[in-house]
Amino acid sequence: MIQANLVQILMNRPDSIEGNKQNFRAGQVFQGKVLKLFPNQTAEVQVGSQKVIAQLEIPLSAGERYWFQVQQGEGQVHLKVLTEGKGTGNANLEGLLKQFSIPETKTSTAILRFFLKEQLPITKESISMATSLFQGKTMTKEDLEAIKQLISRELPLTKMTFDAVRSTIKSPSFHAVITSLKNELDTLDTLTQTGTRLKEAIEPYIQTRQEKLSTQVLQEIVRGWTQAKDPFTSQQSLKALQQTGFLPIEDEHNILQQAAKRLTGHSEGKPLIQLPGMESTAKQASALLAAGKTEDVSSLLKNWIGGILKDSHVSNQTIKQFFNLLSPKFDSVTFDEAISSLLNKDGIDANKALNKELTHQLQTLLSQVDSEPVEEFKSLLKSAIQTLGLSHESESFDMIRGKVSDEGAKVENVKSLLIQLLNEDIPTKVKDSAEALMNRLTGIQLMSSDTTPVQQIVMQIPLVLMNKQTDLTIQWNGRKDTDGKIDPSYCRVLFYLDLEHMNETIIDMQIQNRIMKITIINDHENIKQLSSPYLASLKESLQKLEYQLSNVSFQTQAERAVVKTKKVTISSPLTSSYSGVDIKI
Repeated sequence: MIQANLVQILMNRPDSIEGNKQNFRAGQVFQGKVLKLFPNQTAEVQVGSQKVIAQLEIPLSAGERYWFQVQQGEGQVHLKVLTEGKGTGNANLEGLLKQFSIPETKTSTAILRFFLKEQLPITKESISMATSLFQGKTMTKEDLEAIKQLISRELPLTKMTFDAVRSTIKSPSFHAVITSLKNELDTLDTLTQTGTRLKEAIEPYIQTRQEKLSTQVLQEIVRGWTQAKDPFTSQQSLKALQQTGFLPIEDEHNILQQAAKRLTGHSEGKPLIQLPGMESTAKQASALLAAGKTEDVSSLLKNWIGGILKDSHVSNQTIKQFFNLLSPKFDSVTFDEAISSLLNKDGIDANKALNKELTHQLQTLLSQVDSEPVEEFKSLLKSAIQTLGLSHESESFDMIRGKVSDEGAKVENVKSLLIQLLNEDIPTKVKDSAEALMNRLTGIQLMSSDTTPVQQIVMQIPLVLMNKQTDLTIQWNGRKDTDGKIDPSYCRVLFYLDLEHMNETIIDMQIQNRIMKITIINDHENIKQLSSPYLASLKESLQKLEYQLSNVSFQTQAERAVVKTKKVTISSPLTSSYSGVDIKI
């Protein structure tokens, strides 16, 4: 596998269009080695992989290492010698921690050593704040990587930003985070208006085409069974559910009676389910069972099931749990087999229990499987940044400044709904899942820096391609034009997808003066042959957009790794910032 979380790979890629320069900042500390002494009190000093010429105001010894701290001032950069630092052992680290008045602990020493190893700019504040994040906690590699990203990108080192960036490093997929929240919301007996709107907002990002279709099909049949006004339609729908394996072939009254007993815990094998209105329905059913009103129990359950399935946004998981309640032997494997049987044209035509009207409805739904949802995919991709709330803060700021005149026209997004939900009285599990999604969205936002003429934007969007759930990860490196807008003539874009049949795929697209070169990294043995019929069409489509396709090449992951190892290592942003700077020590 390429890696579980490509966002982390992309964040660390050094091959952007221009170097990421940083300047000396007051209070910053680094270690340097005096290489040579020259006349006129000058010396050659090595800082990381860079060498600079320094003006000395105090005598230093050639071959020795020193801790230097940047001082306030204009013009030349002034450095103050803090202490001599022979090597980077614990004694040397202790001396620097003492200079900072930071208690020497296992955590503070490890953080300082990590800063030195990664050549991160060291300040008293950064070491102190990083150390405070781990009071009473064990520090992991992922924790240190999150700190590195915050420091490298000059982001504030706070618990909030740390949690957000940490969520993007070796954490569950975007789909897993959204699905977890959706499942927790599904367990609530009653949902607030915010919770309902949030479920509707995240549904397009997690429901596969087959799940969507199976939900619609089952809703049609179950509604026919529970809500049909005439007994014939109800019986026909019940038989359809039985013949396709969703319900046991038993008398309807017996199915509902046994389900009521399982719901109320009056029989063994009670399923572990959480459905809307379950607690109140169980209390009513228990009272009716105690009074011997079995017919009323059956009506109660049918009305309860039918009422919930009226919701056009009911989830596949909710429907699964209903059948788990109605059929004691029902499980995920049974459900998948029943769906496979039902979502088959021959199966629908052969099912004599379905009346003509219902058969026509199902065949109409089934025809959607064969259609390519290209426009639906394009629409979701284009709207994802706005609907997920990845531009929520900037849109809110524009509204405050009066740039958005009609507040009603503002699209409600997932992040704004999460903020509202977290301010409500919700169960702990729902809150934890909502915070996890909030951190993921904020983390992706923080990874997209837009503060200099050179931009590096890392974006991750959960998508559903036919029946495959995947995270589309994008890295965009480029520059701004004279108007401060993205320059589409000079940029580099990498796309990562885990596809159903092609598996892990990276598309590396480089554009210079609107001339495009594309490299496709994939391990499929026939990738070149499979792609060749589409290259002419690709070239023609790009020409319409005023781009010229110069070359499309293919690499396996192993070949890509060989190419990368042959590249000259690019120095870190920290070390590259010292080049050509006059400093006074």
